[in-house]
Amino acid sequence: MDERLAGGWTVRRTVIDFLTGARHRFEGTAVITASAFTEQGLLRFGVREMPASRSYRIEPGETATRVLHADGRDFIELEAKAAQSVRHQCGADLYAGRFFFRGDEWAEVWRVNGPRKNYASLGWFRRQTDASRGRHDIYQFLV
Repeated sequence: MDERLAGGWTVRRTVIDFLTGARHRFEGTAVITASAFTEQGLLRFGVREMPASRSYRIEPGETATRVLHADGRDFIELEAKAAQSVRHQCGADLYAGRFFFRGDEWAEVWRVNGPRKNYASLGWFRRQTDASRGRHDIYQFLV
């Protein structure tokens, strides 16, 4: 992954479930290194909340970076471009994503369709600074 992405990030994500009409929110942190992406935080379902996390392995290449599931299965490839589209077929589920990178922030947008899935996920990442570490309340990008 582009070495400019290395470091800590605050994360806000909204997931819209088109099957149920529900809207879920995630707030947390992510850390990107040369070999891994890890994310942890709280996922809110209405008034309920629960811990949530995800992690990926990263394998930098000459023209693109491979992003793999933690168990080594292929996921996507990202290039060092400001905007790009990706697709991932996982069994009967299709994950169509867009990534937008700009300075100290980036966004990922996923549209997921399958026999039992129909949702959109809109995530926003902002680089952590000493002043912003652990503070998510000021970022209202994905309300």
